[in-house]
Amino acid sequence: MSELRDRFEQAVRPLGELVAEMDAEVLRLEAELSELRELRRNVKAVVAKLEPPKPRKNEKLAETTRARHAAEREQKKQRVIRFVGLHESGEDITANEALDSPSGPNSNGDPAIGRSLMVELLAELRDEGLVRLDRVAQGGQQVYRRVM
Repeated sequence: MSELRDRFEQAVRPLGELVAEMDAEVLRLEAELSELRELRRNVKAVVAKLEPPKPRKNEKLAETTRARHAAEREQKKQRVIRFVGLHESGEDITANEALDSPSGPNSNGDPAIGRSLMVELLAELRDEGLVRLDRVAQGGQQVYRRVM
């Protein structure tokens, strides 16, 4: 029986060596796969930083909304320009006076102009040369005068 066992062990030994070689190859390939995955992660990170961001699904809607807001702001600015045109060159113009005036830009039922937007619009008109900053009143309110 020991002779049969020896023959069996001799027949199985190459298979055991083959299994050991296969295990070693699997370990080597798993290590290579891990390195490749890490390299792929790094390359994807670089590509993500170099590519411009993809537009969001609602980007077209956002562009439309931005365009509508810009148009509304321009209309409000034109109403403020008309209001400034009603003043003589020596008259004071303030954001509060423009908002509270019965002939002001908020008087005819158009979309209301808020206080902060009014201050911004008057500053823009100053930058464009339509009005000049005459003085800063007590409390920091800016007082403008129309340029001739």
